[in-house]
Amino acid sequence: MGAPDKRKGWWPAGVFEPPTDFYALLDAHATKVLEGMEALLSWLDTGAEERCERVRHLEKEADELKMNLERKLVQSFVTPFDREEIYDLSARLDEVINAAKSIVREMEALEVSPGDSFMRPMAELLLEGTRCLQLSFRALRSNPREASEQAFLARKSENRLAKVYRQAMRQLFQQDDLKKILKTREVYRYMMMAAEKIDTVAEKLLHVIIKTS
Repeated sequence: MGAPDKRKGWWPAGVFEPPTDFYALLDAHATKVLEGMEALLSWLDTGAEERCERVRHLEKEADELKMNLERKLVQSFVTPFDREEIYDLSARLDEVINAAKSIVREMEALEVSPGDSFMRPMAELLLEGTRCLQLSFRALRSNPREASEQAFLARKSENRLAKVYRQAMRQLFQQDDLKKILKTREVYRYMMMAAEKIDTVAEKLLHVIIKTS
C-alpha cells in the first residue's frame, strides 16, 4: 500500500485536478444565448399572441451555465487567460439573453404586436450579431483571426440596427396614436439596448484576443 499523498495538505485545492476547459464553457454559454435570440425571433414570427416561455426558459439555462463557470473559476488554479476577463465575458454575454427576455416582457406587458415593418428587421439583426458572437467564442481557442473577424461583424450589426432604429423612430412619430407611439418606442428602445449589449461583448472579445494573441 502506497504512502499517503502529503501534497494534499498544503497545495491549493484543484492543483492536481484536470484543468477546466473554459473555452468550452464560454462556447456553451454563447450557444445558449444564441438559442435565446433565435427563440425571440421565432416568437415574433408567430405574431406574439402567446407568452414567450421559451425565451424565459433559455435565459434560466444560460444563467445556470454562467453560475457553473463562476464556480469553476473559484475552484480552478490555472485558467487559459486572465480569470477576471473570463468572468467578465460570461457576465456580459449573459446580459445579451437578459436583454432578449426584457424585450419579451415589455411586449407582453404593453401588449405590443410585432406587426410594424421595423420590429422583425431589428430582431434579425440582433440574431445576426449574437450568431457572430457565438462564432467568435467558438474560434477563440484555436483561430484568433476568425474570432476577431466575427467580433468585428457583431459590432457592425449594432451599427446597422442603430440605423434601422433611427428610421423606425422617425416613422413612428409621424403617427397620431400617442398610446401606440409610446408603447412601440419602448420596445424599439429595448431592442437598441440589446444591440448595445452585443457590441459590449464583441468589444471585450477583441480586447481578450489582442491580449492573448
